[in-house]
Amino acid sequence: MQAQDDTFPIVKRLLSENAAEYAPKYAVAFIFMGIVAGTTALTAYMMKDTINLIFVERSTQALTWIPMAIAAIFLVKGIAAYFQEVILSRIGNRLVAQMQKRLFEHILKMDMAFFQKNASGELITSISYNTRGARDMMNLLAVGLGRDVLTVLGLVVVMVMQDPIMSMVLLFIGPVSAIVLKSLSEKIKKAARSETSSVSTIISAMRETVQGVRIVKSFQLENTMQKRMDTSIEAVERLNNRIVGVKARVNPLMETMAGFAIAAVVTYAGWRTLQHGQTPGEFFAFITALLLTGEPLRRLSRLHLQLTSAAVQVRMIYTLLDTPAAEKEQPNKLLLIVDGGEVRFDNVAFSYDQKTDVLQNLSLLAPAGKMTALVGLSGSGKTTILNLVQRLWVPQSGTIYIDGQDISTVSLDSLRRQISLVSQDVFLFEGTIKENLVTEDKKYTEEDIIAAAKAAHADDFIRDFPKGYDTPVGELGGMLSGGQRQRISIARAFLKNSPIILLDEPTSALDSETERHIQAALKKLTLGRTTIVIAHRLATVARADIIHVLESGRLAESGTQRELLLRDGLYSKLHRIQFDQLEAS
Repeated sequence: MQAQDDTFPIVKRLLSENAAEYAPKYAVAFIFMGIVAGTTALTAYMMKDTINLIFVERSTQALTWIPMAIAAIFLVKGIAAYFQEVILSRIGNRLVAQMQKRLFEHILKMDMAFFQKNASGELITSISYNTRGARDMMNLLAVGLGRDVLTVLGLVVVMVMQDPIMSMVLLFIGPVSAIVLKSLSEKIKKAARSETSSVSTIISAMRETVQGVRIVKSFQLENTMQKRMDTSIEAVERLNNRIVGVKARVNPLMETMAGFAIAAVVTYAGWRTLQHGQTPGEFFAFITALLLTGEPLRRLSRLHLQLTSAAVQVRMIYTLLDTPAAEKEQPNKLLLIVDGGEVRFDNVAFSYDQKTDVLQNLSLLAPAGKMTALVGLSGSGKTTILNLVQRLWVPQSGTIYIDGQDISTVSLDSLRRQISLVSQDVFLFEGTIKENLVTEDKKYTEEDIIAAAKAAHADDFIRDFPKGYDTPVGELGGMLSGGQRQRISIARAFLKNSPIILLDEPTSALDSETERHIQAALKKLTLGRTTIVIAHRLATVARADIIHVLESGRLAESGTQRELLLRDGLYSKLHRIQFDQLEAS
């Protein structure tokens, strides 16, 4: 728990960022709130004439105009309340939408290290759940400071007009309530933080269950996942019950104090009527105004507690937004101009955790327009090289060049437009096949899309679907086979038409027939392009122009397959082991 209540700084920042944009709309809402408050106060004031003129003086004229006036007052109040609610709801929905867009845009600019540190469940919770806290906070302030404060002020004016002395006595109740309510806000804040954390756990458990349903069912993990989900849900339930328990203390407190206040008013007003002959109209107007202040006062008494709860959510949003965006483009970055696409590593060192070196002063060359293969045992740094070329990570030392240009000095957009990745882990977005092929803002014709699919040997199976290119692929491409997903990935690379191609185990775990089609597509894709390929199957890299053999983040040897086999080094050893295994099987 923080040492002090930082709800006010959160409120101040939210207002400073949004007040100017929404001020005109809130001004209109405040006008309708003022009408609601004024008509509420006028209702209490009307009780004086209602009692004195109708029930005491028995005026026939008053019996005509007073009911009509009351009906008109409530009609105006109802219309004003409707427009007030509609305007505030639209402002709130707009605020949530803009906050979600802003947060998502910021997350997209974060680097890989950020996504490793932050669980996806927490990020989903922030953009879907915590952003509502901004709307709640703004609406609480608008309604609390607008309708409720104005209503209470109007009713206080009515009470002071009827009996100033009694009104002054009742005003002392406010500070006493504030002292009691302050202690409750800290409990609300602590419980709200825990609730948000538990909600993200529920989202994470649900996401993992849906995406990993095959593993869940294959390994009979239903009970394990159910227990995990039950634990998270029960934690949220307990926290919600705790929050409700704390908030529920407000009403009894206010009701008790209101009871004492009303009892004092009745005693005092009765004494004034019996001893001094005061007309009952003033008393009924006063007591009506007092009773009508009950609900807005209860809302105002809960305002700080509700703001504290909302501030926890908004604070989490600002924590994300204040995290520096590692991939935010700098205005002075140059554009990468590719003429051939030669990739060169010069004494590059890299570590994911700043402790264990993955690459150690690595220097290697991928010639322009040629195929370069990376070979080595798992953990030798092959995938890291592909990550560094795309600047998904930044090396601790050394320089990576493309056609002689240091990639750290060029814009990310211009760099990644020149590179296409075909990976063993094909990721397809939920949508249609066509939507997964077109991955850039660039507009493609129908002929371009079909040509790319044909080049990737994907057009035939796509047309076999009833909806063709408009066939939904399902979540994570679950409606397609592994080979079909891989060919769509290759078609995506054809459509992008980049001069540099990165292939990360593109034919792993495929049957021979599917691999044959994909190998044919890859041969066409890589023709004349700078290609860096990772493959454990050495048969895949046999046609490479140069092979770099990696060992523990260092370059062990380089050459063509023939040269490396004649050298009888590490590559030759890996080659013998793999082909001995094939013969044994």
